[in-house]
Order: sequence, then C-alpha cells, then structure tokens
Amino acid sequence: MRDQVYQLLREDLLSGTLAAGTRLVELDLAQRYGVSRTPVREALFQLAREGLVAQTDRGYALMADTPLDFVQRMGVRLLLDPSLAAHAARNGTDQQIEELRLTYKKLTKAAETAKFVPFVTALHQFRTLLLEMSHNTALSRVCAVLEDQFLLVRNEYFKKDENRKTAIEHNGLLLKAIETRDAKAATRVAKEYIELLIATDPSGSRNAQTKPTV
Repeated sequence: MRDQVYQLLREDLLSGTLAAGTRLVELDLAQRYGVSRTPVREALFQLAREGLVAQTDRGYALMADTPLDFVQRMGVRLLLDPSLAAHAARNGTDQQIEELRLTYKKLTKAAETAKFVPFVTALHQFRTLLLEMSHNTALSRVCAVLEDQFLLVRNEYFKKDENRKTAIEHNGLLLKAIETRDAKAATRVAKEYIELLIATDPSGSRNAQTKPTV
C-alpha cells in the first residue's frame, strides 16, 4: 500500500497536480487516495529521503526552489547531461532509439494540441529513455535523482509556450544526433540546452547574469 501511495504522489508531482510549496497533510492525502494515514506517512518519509518533499514543523511540504536552487541543480546537470547524451548515442540499442523516436512524436503532438500533462509526461519519458540508453548504471542513477528534483519546478517552467518550443527543438536535435550515433553532436546539444535553462529562471524570464554554482 505504501508503494501504491508513493507512486500516486509521484504521478501528482509529474502532472503538476501538486504545486511546489504545497503543504502535504496526511489526513487529506489519505482521503484523496482512499487509504489509511500509515501508508501515506511512509510514502512521505520515502519522498523526503529522496529530496522531493521537505519535512517541516507541521509535517511535510513540497520543495519550493529558489532561483539559486534551480541554478545550482542545473549547474550539476551541465556536468552530467553532455556525458549522458554521448553515452546514449554510443550505447543505445536500435529498439531504444525507436522508442525514443516514438516518444518524441508524442511530445510534439502534445505541444501541438496544447495538452500540458501529456507534454510533461512525454518529456519525462524521453528523459527516462536517455537514462536507460546510457547503459551506465552510476551515471543514470545520479541523473535520475536530479530529474526527480527538477519535476518540482519543471511544470511551472513549461507552462510557457516559448519554453515548450525550446524543449521540442533541442530534444529534436538530440534525437537526430543519437539516431546517427554522433556522440559529439549529442554532447554539444545537451550542453547548449542546459546552458539555456540556466540562463532562464523557472518562470521563463531570461537571467543572463546568473552563473551556475556547483
């Protein structure tokens, strides 16, 4: 039951149903998911260990990133994502590349129809596939932690049409690089995209003065 509640909470995070900074009340969540408070408490504890929720004097709340938090996390991704992209280009199987291609089609279709939840869901699936394609357990585990934490601010960021278009463009370029097994091009595209994220705060405003701190 704890695992089921844990997955439901993660899905609500992914869809943006629970916004960053939201206070998580055990009783309310138990009623929401139709369970007792015990599995809710255990699921929240697990999420807190993963850094997705914060423990407060009044219980738990979703993390609320400051601009500095966002930039620091992206600074770490700047170190890791180019390597992840290169590994995916070199090591991804033909079947995984086809799955990545199909997921990208879902992403573009969701953007064209202005369906927000399918868009962020497909974006997360695209990222998850990249982790699998790297065939590097240590790298994928570290990147997965950062991806989970990015969910907290990503939903707000991608509410802006401009940011969705940018994600479509860069992931399209990354897909082409991976399809041709061009590790150098994949590295370059990944680096450029994270640099763009760093230069743009979660609300979508350009912040050219901000530098990554790692």
